[in-house]
Amino acid sequence: MITNHTQLLNALIEKYNLKSYLEIGVQNPENNFDKIKAKMKFGVDPDESINHPMIYTGTSDEYFTGYDTIHDLIFIDGLHHADQVKRDFENSLRCLSDNGYIVIHDVLPENESGTIVPRETKQWWGDVYKFVMGLSNYDGIRFITFDIDNGCCLIKKDKNHKGKKTDIIPTWETYITHGKQLLNVTTTVEI
Repeated sequence: MITNHTQLLNALIEKYNLKSYLEIGVQNPENNFDKIKAKMKFGVDPDESINHPMIYTGTSDEYFTGYDTIHDLIFIDGLHHADQVKRDFENSLRCLSDNGYIVIHDVLPENESGTIVPRETKQWWGDVYKFVMGLSNYDGIRFITFDIDNGCCLIKKDKNHKGKKTDIIPTWETYITHGKQLLNVTTTVEI
């Protein structure tokens, strides 16, 4: 049974024989990065105290400017600001293999106070959900959000899929009223 993002990422690696993994926002390698079972693992984090040979020290914007390595699986869990997540997502799409996956973490916040940017609370998801509510506007992808571990949105490339353009206003009220539909939320984790 898959109940958290680490289990989800490893299940994807195992089921689809994914080889190359990129983690945006490592923070502490022992929490997730070191547990990932991909053959090639890379991480990005601006924290200079992380001393790991496979983790780039710098922002994700800097990383994507200097590297164009193709990855099979990319986990976005860096700066939890909607505009940064949008940049990380679009950069990740450029570096994603044709059969690859992107997972965005913390897309199902529990309360509005935990979404305020800049951070004001201990429990904080940021406003990641604001970006993810608009994923249906993108051509060439399909996505589903699993209601596990504060929300894990799984995105797969599908060059034949046309986005469904919406004019949603990404607010907390929209999330409360239409979030489950816009985020394509399911409580069943099937990959």
